[in-house]
Amino acid sequence: MRARTYDAIIAGASFAGLAVARELHGRVLLLDRYPVGEHQTSACGTPLWIAEQLGVKESVLQVHRRAVVHTPTRTVIYDALELPYCTFDYRRFCHGLLVQSDAEFRRTTVRSLRDGVVETDAGRFEAPVIVDASGWHRALVGGPALATRRVRLSFGLETEAGYTGDDLYFWVDPTILEEGAAWLFPIGGRSRVGVGSYAGASKLRGPLERFLGGLDLVPGSFHGTYFPAGLAAPTVGRVFAVGDAGGHCLPLTGEGIRPAVYFGRMLGGIAQGVIDGRLSLESALATYRRRVLAHRSAYRLLRAIQWVVQKAPGAWLGSLAELSLRPWLFRRWWPAYLRFGRAGMLDERMGAAVFTIRSQPTGQ
Repeated sequence: MRARTYDAIIAGASFAGLAVARELHGRVLLLDRYPVGEHQTSACGTPLWIAEQLGVKESVLQVHRRAVVHTPTRTVIYDALELPYCTFDYRRFCHGLLVQSDAEFRRTTVRSLRDGVVETDAGRFEAPVIVDASGWHRALVGGPALATRRVRLSFGLETEAGYTGDDLYFWVDPTILEEGAAWLFPIGGRSRVGVGSYAGASKLRGPLERFLGGLDLVPGSFHGTYFPAGLAAPTVGRVFAVGDAGGHCLPLTGEGIRPAVYFGRMLGGIAQGVIDGRLSLESALATYRRRVLAHRSAYRLLRAIQWVVQKAPGAWLGSLAELSLRPWLFRRWWPAYLRFGRAGMLDERMGAAVFTIRSQPTGQ
């Protein structure tokens, strides 16, 4: 069967793939084995400005202006006054991005890439621009090879429960989960509650149920997935990798939506140059590779901090949290973290005025 031709093919129709598609104009084919917005594996929490910039603010379920981090001995409270986070409805967020794109969506399983042709259950397709946004499965760039000595995979399991509140809550406590963390994200009348293993352990239902029991919460249905903890190759051969396929999820915090959108929009702008004939594919691949790898140091730093948190005894975690709040250190890492993906758009007063922090013994 002869391959059908497009200007661009994107494998994966979640955050990264939709962010790329939104930036492209031409004959764009978007492929996924699930309907758009129907296979949520994310906790769906991100800075509010992401939803606002992308024009999908109607998907927001709740806005959060404070984060609370519990360790065995200390509780740290971050009051982010001007840069709140939000939790959102996955289906509405994804459909809001899809309607802004020119992409033709096909529900099908992507099988492989052979001689520049994308093989799927719906046929064979080819394009000068091919993007792998298929997540940790990496359908077009070599399978789940992220789990190597260089780039590790974490795993998270989540459910919904009947808790209401205002803040984003995190627990870093080996008594809940060794080498991992737990979270609770309110979404209006309910909350998303989960546990994540930095070591990539996937049998987390028992720890999650025990954690919920300690909060007197009853779980609903469960969903889980792997996610990377370090950059992978931005390009493989003539294919661009973005989102979890490129290892773009931020280590330590596991925040994946913001980098998926950031690198996806970056890639979309570069790829449009190929479609318009302004850039050769080779130049586009080199430009994207260079721009992604410019963030390599930040990813390595977050990965190193994750390793320390992962391996530290529980009794040390409160002290480490206290150390991170020292002014000489805090004023460096917190603004830099919030600035990721929004370079040049933040208030220069951030170090002094955008947030306040405080710490107290856990349990008070």
